[in-house]
Amino acid sequence: MYQGRNPKALTSQRLLLEALNELMDEKEIKDISVSELCSRSGVSRQTFYSLFGTKDNILLYQLDQINDTKPEHTEISAMKLSDMCERFSRYVSSNYTLLSMLIENQLSEVLFTQFYQAMSSCRQSFVDLEEEEREYATQFMSAGLCRLTQKYIHEHETPDQDELTRLSYKIMSGNIYRR
Repeated sequence: MYQGRNPKALTSQRLLLEALNELMDEKEIKDISVSELCSRSGVSRQTFYSLFGTKDNILLYQLDQINDTKPEHTEISAMKLSDMCERFSRYVSSNYTLLSMLIENQLSEVLFTQFYQAMSSCRQSFVDLEEEEREYATQFMSAGLCRLTQKYIHEHETPDQDELTRLSYKIMSGNIYRR
């Protein structure tokens, strides 16, 4: 996925994203073709593939653009579980409609990727783990957050950020098992 600063490429990304949002108002994402997306945006297929490669990547780009919960580089090593759970619940609450659409369209892999990228940036906050164990923990926690989000969205029409923070903290802290 393109991450440079070329103004023409950034404009093309924006146009494709706008076209995607318009088309998603009309039909499900699985029914939107790359040709249709390019036609609506006025961007060539070659440019689409150069910028995104796949429809999943344009969805990741959209999620990335609206994600205001990413920690600053200086915050990462000091991140606590409570901070991570609060950011997670804020992200889900703020993007509830888009996340619901992803889940309804069986695109949970896109959601998992978003959580994995976020958890990867916080790996240094994990304590008492070797590097290989950090990767396992990142995968495990990302999958758990993905499934928690799916279950929560299926059972709630509107998000309750405090409830989601409390629930994610309770589960991820490990305090749900007898000792």
